Amino acid sequence: MKLLRRTPLGLALLTFAACDPPPTTVAVEAPAAAPFSASGGDALRYTLSFPEAGAHMIDVSAELPTGGEAQLTLFMAVWTPGSYLVREYSRHVEGVQATGPDGAPLTVTKTSKNRWVVNTQGLDAVQVRYRVYARELGVQTNFVDPEIAVLNGAPTFLSVVGRGDTPHTVKLNLPAAWAACETGLDAHPDGQPCHFTATSYDELVDSPILLGNPTVLPFEVMGVPHRLVIAGDQGLWDMDRAVKDVQRVVEEQAGFWGGLPYDHYLFLTVADEGSGGLEHLDSTLLLTSRWRGADDEEWKDFLGLVSHELFHAWNVKRLRPQGLGPFDYEQEVYTESLWVAEGLTAYYDDLLLVRAGLITESDYLTRLSRAINASMVPPGRKVRSVALSSFDAWIRHYRADELSQTAP
Repeated sequence: MKLLRRTPLGLALLTFAACDPPPTTVAVEAPAAAPFSASGGDALRYTLSFPEAGAHMIDVSAELPTGGEAQLTLFMAVWTPGSYLVREYSRHVEGVQATGPDGAPLTVTKTSKNRWVVNTQGLDAVQVRYRVYARELGVQTNFVDPEIAVLNGAPTFLSVVGRGDTPHTVKLNLPAAWAACETGLDAHPDGQPCHFTATSYDELVDSPILLGNPTVLPFEVMGVPHRLVIAGDQGLWDMDRAVKDVQRVVEEQAGFWGGLPYDHYLFLTVADEGSGGLEHLDSTLLLTSRWRGADDEEWKDFLGLVSHELFHAWNVKRLRPQGLGPFDYEQEVYTESLWVAEGLTAYYDDLLLVRAGLITESDYLTRLSRAINASMVPPGRKVRSVALSSFDAWIRHYRADELSQTAP
């Protein structure tokens, strides 16, 4: 995780203890039911469509085997791993309905803020349909408009309680104007375009999706395919420089760790406003300013973001504090070790840029000094341990106020 300000949580925790109104939800009905086959095996099968992209809506259809159960309990995650804040994703879910294979309606009862119970009537499989409002551009949230879709798993997919280890598949029906679907998920064995498979709910949530007409820049390191995918306002970006510099970051980190831990990797990049990144198993989702391609200092910041999120492919995604997995997606997951998970990553992100020859030693020392000075200012560093600061990230870091930096 890399946050919107230059001094990241991790470096602050490692060095010293860290001391627009919500979008309007539109009430809509789910699309009409259509008959489906109940012989799809054990996998939970999702189809996403975008008939009203201009209204920022995602239409979701899920074909769910019942396993013979009289009821299926559906849930939506309330947070995204790597970003320690309960975001209440279910607030953007509308029109949850269920039918049998013949299209006949089934009873759906909402039982909590993020759970629904479907009466299966003894059917082998049911179809659940709902819509998701997507107008929050970020690395943890969803955004859809006529030009682009940025999708994260946690705020998109209703899943079935107790089926986390079951395969999940995703079929994406793209508008005619969109040409590409980019994700770290494996292609479905049927070979159909924009059809993907995940071995589990964890893998589904850990694989963001970028749709539209991005620039795709492939390269290899140690024989492993990588893609730098850039969507949004790219007019000021030097694509040759971008792919060469990102490749150099990967090469340096592969040398540092002694190899690569994945068999493919994507840098999913949206050039718009703001800055942030979130690590995933075989990819990262990056949000960066459209202006970064035009300014050397801004470009160094972007490379620092790339370096930070890639480093997480080892530190956190493969080597992690014991508390960070397996995840409970419906409530906070506490750990006193974010200062390791984020702190070590924040230490190495710029340092490895120096070793890669992408910034100078003077650049590095300037950036490090700035980060240390920012961490020295809050008096809370004298009274809050790094462990407690890690534990309280859920309530303090993303909701900082004037008291956050001073109170014990």
